[in-house]
Amino acid sequence: MKNRLLVVSVLVLALVFLAGCDMSMQGSAVSRGIGTLDSAVAPEGVKQQKKPTAFTASVNVYQDYKSVVTEHKGESDHYKTVAETLYSVPYGSFGGAIVSDWDLLNGKYVIMDNITNYNLDGLSGELAGSNHSVIKIMDEGMQVVATLEANGTIKGSLLGAELSMNWVLKDSSLAGLNARGKITGTFTWAVFNYETMELEYILPNGTFSLTGTYQ
Repeated sequence: MKNRLLVVSVLVLALVFLAGCDMSMQGSAVSRGIGTLDSAVAPEGVKQQKKPTAFTASVNVYQDYKSVVTEHKGESDHYKTVAETLYSVPYGSFGGAIVSDWDLLNGKYVIMDNITNYNLDGLSGELAGSNHSVIKIMDEGMQVVATLEANGTIKGSLLGAELSMNWVLKDSSLAGLNARGKITGTFTWAVFNYETMELEYILPNGTFSLTGTYQ
């Protein structure tokens, strides 16, 4: 009888010991899991960075041709426009507000100052060169809400030259804003009259597309 009680006691103690070990192991696993979850949570006060938002914009601009200052480099075909301003403020059928899915640009106007180095063939009217622009985005009260700087190329003819530039935001009314992208479009100085077989000069104008991202 005593032997049986001894055996039962030993078995009970063994079961209690094994159960305690199992609970301890489970507790350790839970603790490790909690530690892993805690490490995955960003520290309080640290903001997650927003992804850049893509946008598009379109605007028609025309040249203040009476204020253009162009230097002719010797007897070559090389020219440099040292002062040229384009506007989108409505003028007859030209210009108009920016159409964009970015609120900062939508409904605003453009004043664009250019410096252009280019070669112009006097017979064919073909031209090609480089262009630097400072683009001011203006609200209805003609206050600057953003300033962009752009650099790129212009190539084509007086009948239509393709502009292709990269731009970056230099300043804006929104603190901490970053933005960059591309400008493409066609600018035209003349149309061809098939009756006289000559070029007819018009108010220089073009429609530009502005694409990029902001954050």
